[in-house]
Amino acid sequence: MRRAERWREAAEGYLFLAPALLIIGAFHVWPAVYVLYMSLFRWDILQGAFLGFRNYQHLAVDADFLRSLLLTLVYAVGTVPLEMAAGLALALILHQRLRFRGLFRLLYFLPYVTSQVAVALVWSWVFNPSYGAANGLLASIGAPPQRWLLEPGGIIAPDAPPSLALAAIMLVTVWYYLGFHAVVFLSGLTSIPSETIDAARIDGAAGLKLFRYITFPLLSPTTYFLLLIATIGATTSFNLIYVMGGGGQAFGCAGNPLGTTQVAALFVFDRFWCQTKLGYASAAAFTLGLAVLALSALNGRFFSRRVVYAG
Repeated sequence: MRRAERWREAAEGYLFLAPALLIIGAFHVWPAVYVLYMSLFRWDILQGAFLGFRNYQHLAVDADFLRSLLLTLVYAVGTVPLEMAAGLALALILHQRLRFRGLFRLLYFLPYVTSQVAVALVWSWVFNPSYGAANGLLASIGAPPQRWLLEPGGIIAPDAPPSLALAAIMLVTVWYYLGFHAVVFLSGLTSIPSETIDAARIDGAAGLKLFRYITFPLLSPTTYFLLLIATIGATTSFNLIYVMGGGGQAFGCAGNPLGTTQVAALFVFDRFWCQTKLGYASAAAFTLGLAVLALSALNGRFFSRRVVYAG
């Protein structure tokens, strides 16, 4: 009798899981399997000869693909820490008892719920070298104008990433996701028990000491979640980079000045949509997916153990 009840409970549980499993299977697992299948063929619009892993061997020595992976890494390293640090600082400010606190929270979160394409178009106008507001601001302080999104030269060294074009896109990315990080950090701050904070203050903790030893450790679950989500988002970012990079209007189908903003997602798009090398693009997409999984696993290995949960 007990065994029958256990089977019935298990069946009920799987029935509740079935809709989610069907959605995940249809929109995540099956596309990944099919991409792997496509990557094993010469697939130029129509399926061609079976190549095995030769597409992957070509990727390993493709300078454009390797450079796109480097640019993706630079983009992620240059945006994720800034997004999180600025979001945490803003959350700490908005967590105080301020007038119009709800309005400030709404204003900072508003960019995140705006279409990325619309945001990118507006910022493309800001960085326009002829009539953009960015050069207007530079002119007002006597600084020389910049080419911004049309500048392939590096800001650190002439041939070293990021270029000024990619750096401008990274700046917009940080601004766009700032509100999201702030709101999530705010929810983490409100979940910290007030008794813990009060006890620390009674023991003499205040200011930076209170933040370092009490607040920040108890925010570690939120920090770990944001780090994971932001890293995945940065390594697969497409919309902002594509539209601000030209969107195919000035620099060819993939729209980027001399390749300096062609991150891995744009490389896949270029090979798939522009050059119609569907098999090769599928190999690049599957490789990028494996890289994202590896980064997520590394995040879990090195940071999950440092997560502290409030008792």
